[in-house]
Amino acid sequence: MKTPATQPSSSRMRTLAHSIAIAFAGGAALAPFAAQAANDDIQKVVVTAQSRSQSAQDVPISMEVVTARDIQNLGAKNLGDLNGYLPGLQVDATQATQPVFGIRGVQPGDFGIGTDTPVGIYVDGVYTGKTGGALMNFIDIQRVEVLKGPQGTLFGRNSAAGAISVVTNEPDDNLDVAGHVKVGNYNRVNMDAMLNLPLGKDTAARLVVVRAASDGWVRNTTTGTRTGGDNSWATRLSLKQKIKDATINLSWEHEQLRQHGWPAFGVVKDPALPQSGYTGVYDAAYIANFVDPRKAPLENDTDGRERRVFDGVTLRAELPLGGVTLRSTTAFRTFSSSNLTDNDGTSRADFRLSTDDHKNAYNWQQEFKLSGKTDTLDWIAGVSFYDNRERQTSSAIVNTATLDTISQMQGGAADFATLFAGLAQAGVPGVDGSSNFSWGEHTYSRLHSRAVSVYEDIIWHVTPATNLTTGVRWSRDRKTMQWYVPARQSPELDALLNTYGPAAGLDASSLPANVVFGAAGQLAATPVNASHSWSDWSPRVVLDHKLTGDLLLFASLSQGYQAGGYNVFTPPNPASADAKARDPSFAPEKMTNLELGFKLYLPSIRATLNGSLFAYRFKNLQDIKLGGTGAISTYNIVSSDQQAKGLDLDGRIRVAPGVTLFAGLELIDQTYHRYQTTGSDGATLNLSGQPVGTPVFSGMAGVNGSWDAPGGRINATLQGSYHGKSRCNDDTRALQCMNAPAFRTGTAVSKADLRLAWDNASGKFGVALLVNNLFDKRYVYNLDGQTKPLGMPFASITPPRMIGLELRGSL
Repeated sequence: MKTPATQPSSSRMRTLAHSIAIAFAGGAALAPFAAQAANDDIQKVVVTAQSRSQSAQDVPISMEVVTARDIQNLGAKNLGDLNGYLPGLQVDATQATQPVFGIRGVQPGDFGIGTDTPVGIYVDGVYTGKTGGALMNFIDIQRVEVLKGPQGTLFGRNSAAGAISVVTNEPDDNLDVAGHVKVGNYNRVNMDAMLNLPLGKDTAARLVVVRAASDGWVRNTTTGTRTGGDNSWATRLSLKQKIKDATINLSWEHEQLRQHGWPAFGVVKDPALPQSGYTGVYDAAYIANFVDPRKAPLENDTDGRERRVFDGVTLRAELPLGGVTLRSTTAFRTFSSSNLTDNDGTSRADFRLSTDDHKNAYNWQQEFKLSGKTDTLDWIAGVSFYDNRERQTSSAIVNTATLDTISQMQGGAADFATLFAGLAQAGVPGVDGSSNFSWGEHTYSRLHSRAVSVYEDIIWHVTPATNLTTGVRWSRDRKTMQWYVPARQSPELDALLNTYGPAAGLDASSLPANVVFGAAGQLAATPVNASHSWSDWSPRVVLDHKLTGDLLLFASLSQGYQAGGYNVFTPPNPASADAKARDPSFAPEKMTNLELGFKLYLPSIRATLNGSLFAYRFKNLQDIKLGGTGAISTYNIVSSDQQAKGLDLDGRIRVAPGVTLFAGLELIDQTYHRYQTTGSDGATLNLSGQPVGTPVFSGMAGVNGSWDAPGGRINATLQGSYHGKSRCNDDTRALQCMNAPAFRTGTAVSKADLRLAWDNASGKFGVALLVNNLFDKRYVYNLDGQTKPLGMPFASITPPRMIGLELRGSL
């Protein structure tokens, strides 16, 4: 019997088709995420997904809507807490300053400044980037709209695979004061407060402050500190001014984050390993020695740290101009972030390796949109300008004992230990064969990105029941990158050699300039630069038809584009005869997406059912993989062509007064169309036709109930999510889909959350119990770190059950 990784595509699609048939058969019981809770009517959910205010059921796009109530039910503090509850959306928020977003399996992991993400994140229409400013605290959120598939004709920046649009509350003319306090286990304390203040007939202000902190759910036995928690605060001050028919919104947002890094659980605990067992590949004999990280102590020689300071100013204006409306968005964003991580998962001095990533970014954006409506046409046209300047410092922090270990693992000798023993024999004080000195290497990168785009999107009302939407986007991007890799920094070692080494013919200059970034250091010992420009035309065509007043059918064909980029660890070689070496840029990403969908509302049974069949091909998707030519692996960009076919379904049904069932699912068959890479043994792997890794099935379901109680009303929401097991290929089977005696990776994952609340009759105050990960499910979801050449991977595991008590009040 063939494994899923080698199963012919025709067989896979028969299996997928069978699953689709089953899903449709049970579709009447489906319901969307809690955005449509018991007392809500989905017809009243108004979105701006198409840059127009429309009912969610009238938008011919596969999309999910998360409202403020959903966020409250989950106790979500950012987009990462929604992971699993929107099938098709993947958010890895393990590290707040290096988040990863994916839609329908398109989930690149590059954290360098040289590339962009195909999933665009927008807050009130402002593009947030993909690194330090992409995952921010929710501050007074009205709703989150998740749009699947290319959306280039609707937003100012490119969004090749989809868009996440966060919409906040604006100031209004009502005096309003509200606040929440949440306390929980692991010393969790979350607070938020909001003041909405009318300042005159046409002026209002809104101030929101948010605080989130916890000690963390695991103790580092090496340092004695707790980690896995968070510590941040944020604020937004908004001012809204009406001048006749014009509206101006000015907002300032500030956030500070200071917390320990994510815990890295080592799985190799035998002190004799890996030297006595690791041969460069993870065979059955070696992984038999792995321990279960869920049961092993956390032993990191650094607690890690994440820091961020963010500021953003946004000016939005809306002005009617004789039958058309002009909307202008001007935004400035700046942040500085740092991320120190233990990269060996141990406290062993001979395997010390930490990485530190610092970024500073400054960008401004300007977008102008014109829109208008007639009896037959509803159109928008826009122009967008984007200028981003970023700096990144990537550091590898090791010591001489680690460098000796690397040498020995590669068949060499413990050169530093031999050197120190010789110096000790010569009478050098304070040094012997066990001496150990720090050794740090750094790469410095700068990026200047400039982009301009022009786009239009026209809805033609062909008949009262039929619309034809056409749109096109022209984009022009230019990136200028600089690399600089100075010599290693080891001041104590240099001082020792420069003082006592000359007598033996040694000094600091006799050591290599770089070991970790050796090849990069040779090419960029002095700053080197490269520039490249890309341009693109991306269209969108959508036909939708109201078969009945409650059933919308739609078909769409769209393309998305993302500019090419650079790898921060691959500087150009100006002296090379190879043009690619002189300009090591990556080709642009391109996605083509076909979609057939429906949106059905059944008022007689208070139910909705939405579905979409999709197929896409993604060309030159930029991702990262550990590798490189240095002594220690570095993350390098890899490009692949991918394709997928699948189904999205979501729906709701009110089964009794005050009781609503809701659910959603995604079925997807995602494979590499064309991709070659290098395996752990150095052999070339052709993964074309093999699975990318995205589970075939992901889904969520829940129930919301509301009933009268003494003095008020009780509301309860129980919801859960499930992701099937990862689909293995010849490259990921070793670690990402590993079956060790102690634990497995790539397994199916489930999670349940509960919220039980009482609100007083006036709705002005209430109390709620929140339980995240209700059944305390724990999973090993990743093995990463220095898997080669050291053979010391570390694991990331899901947090335990979290319990919180929330108090809220308002005037």
